[in-house]
Amino acid sequence: MMKVAWIGLGQMGLPTAKAVAAGGHDVRAFDVKAPAAEDAQGLTLVGSPREAAQGADLVCLAVFSDDQVADVLTGPEGVIDLLKPGAIVAVFTTGSIESIQAIAASVPAGIAILDTCFSRMQSEMASGKLTLLVGGDADAIERGRPVFDTFARAIFHVGASGAGRAIKLVNNILFAGHLQLASDALKLAEGLGLERSSTAAALIQCSGASDVMARFVDEDPASMLETARRYMVKDVAAAIDAGNTAGVEIKALAAATSTYLAK
Repeated sequence: MMKVAWIGLGQMGLPTAKAVAAGGHDVRAFDVKAPAAEDAQGLTLVGSPREAAQGADLVCLAVFSDDQVADVLTGPEGVIDLLKPGAIVAVFTTGSIESIQAIAASVPAGIAILDTCFSRMQSEMASGKLTLLVGGDADAIERGRPVFDTFARAIFHVGASGAGRAIKLVNNILFAGHLQLASDALKLAEGLGLERSSTAAALIQCSGASDVMARFVDEDPASMLETARRYMVKDVAAAIDAGNTAGVEIKALAAATSTYLAK
């Protein structure tokens, strides 16, 4: 059993933290908007990140932005100074590659920072079917594996610090493009007199298949686009910025995802 501090109990964080607790780990959790007790079964809700992090083997950050990550770790009430030698910090937040590398380089010796980006959908969290893309120290990943295995069916160590975020940005801009393209394709189908759900069911057996199209058999494209937009605006912008920094042209991806950045 590991002592886990979990910071961030939003749409992604809460079901994942509950999966960790269900896996037999001691989870002390904090969010600025604490969930109702009945929605946080298995978790010990505490009043601050510092209270959660006291004595933790693993600190998991499932907050929204890089600014929030920095605040939790190194802000006025940050937790870094509390962490014991050998502690692991797993940052699930999707953000800039440079920011996570800067944090990893600045923490005290003996503290491991992992950029642990998960992929798949919210419905797959509690059932342990997420994919985890991790950058950072291989030994720290193995030490954290008993926790990661409670919610991830596949764990990929993709490189040094920043690599987890890099591949997550690649995935997310591709997902954003698929989402927009599949939605438009079904608009075309409906305009040609075809029924949306049956068209999606047929297309996933064809060369135009995608994971997104499979979801559109049962899910409404407009609703899914609206739900994804809050996250995709940030992630698409970060992916394009990363490409510009690396000197890589991604014209087709930028065009396919331009609606997310439209004012």
